[in-house]
Amino acid sequence: MTIDQTLKEVLEDTIKALNDLDLPKLHALEQQIIVLAQSDATYDRGSINSVLLKKRQLEIILHNFRGNLDALTRLHARNTRNQWAQ
Repeated sequence: MTIDQTLKEVLEDTIKALNDLDLPKLHALEQQIIVLAQSDATYDRGSINSVLLKKRQLEIILHNFRGNLDALTRLHARNTRNQWAQ
């Protein structure tokens, strides 16, 4: 049994859940990935390219989220300091 399609669907669902900021869905997807990782399923080398493209897309989204989160954290810290100074 190969997991190519399942893995691709999980990656697509993860991208959608991140876009929707759906934390419960992200937790459910995390559990699904854990089960997939523990299974004996393999992937088909011939069709893995579409999975790798989704993985790369997710990496880019997570990288951008990290940058945005860091900027929000800095702004929050600055606003908190300014509130105490007044």
